[in-house]
Amino acid sequence: MAKLQVVIAMTLDGAVPPEGEPLLEWVKSDRKGFPHWRKRSTMHLFPGYPLVELICEKDTSGPSTVFHAEIYDEKGVELLRGLSVYRLIDELVIFLFPSAGVSRLSVSAHLPSGNWRLVKSKTFRNGVCRLNYCRMLQ
Repeated sequence: MAKLQVVIAMTLDGAVPPEGEPLLEWVKSDRKGFPHWRKRSTMHLFPGYPLVELICEKDTSGPSTVFHAEIYDEKGVELLRGLSVYRLIDELVIFLFPSAGVSRLSVSAHLPSGNWRLVKSKTFRNGVCRLNYCRMLQ
């Protein structure tokens, strides 16, 4: 079965970063940000992607298939909500920004429930912390 990875940019208070935030631009364009994870995937999910179709594709795809979603704005949060409701996420990569209180749109409210294991973390010079989580089998 395929794997679904979600890469998220969020602030310390669990919200989406504001548009034009320099750290958001860094995550979206730097080779250590979203592009790094995008290169490792085989299929990119976009907001509005039909989730019923995704469920079928994920079940029938081989283990080398990696679905990838990037969450950094309102449309992305809606995609995250759907993926969480259907419990489709296997891996979370969270870019945590060293700021808070700038946006009211919560990402953390839509993070998937369940048991997650932190497998790696890295702090960059600009203060952004990357946290890699894998879903633990129950």
